[in-house]
Parts: sequence; C-alpha cells; structure tokens
Amino acid sequence: MLSTAITVLFTFTGVFAIIAIGYALRDARAVYAALLREGQLLRAGLAEAQPELHTAKLPAPRRVIATPRPALAQPRLRPAYAAA
Repeated sequence: MLSTAITVLFTFTGVFAIIAIGYALRDARAVYAALLREGQLLRAGLAEAQPELHTAKLPAPRRVIATPRPALAQPRLRPAYAAA
C-alpha cells in the first residue's frame, strides 16, 4: 500500500513538472520571438513604440554619504595569569 502511494505521488509530481516545463517553454518561445522581432526592427532603423511602463521616468537614486565612525577602543591588556 505504501509503495502504491509513493508511486502515485511520484507520478503526479512528474506529470506536474512536465506540464510546468511545457508552459515555461511556451512562454519563453513567445518572449524570444518578440526579442527577435524587435532586433530586426532596430537593425532596419525603425523603432517600435514602447509602452508607458518602459518610458516612465524613475526617481533619481538617493546619494548617501558615509559618516565617519569613531576609532575603535584599544584592547585592554590582561595580566599574564588571566590570559592563560
């Protein structure tokens, strides 16, 4: 009974993995085709209109100046009998 449950579990896991990989390949092919099409347009000297997401201005990054740290305290010397 346990071996049947394990077999079914691995079977479902394998099927799910194959389906997930198939969807990822389908999406990757679509993105790759879009990149090839955009590359052909750029090589031809034409520019494709970009959606607003790509042309939106991003805020300027903040510039942070590091403040100097105080010097570390000198290590305290211990007597020889305390070090051992």
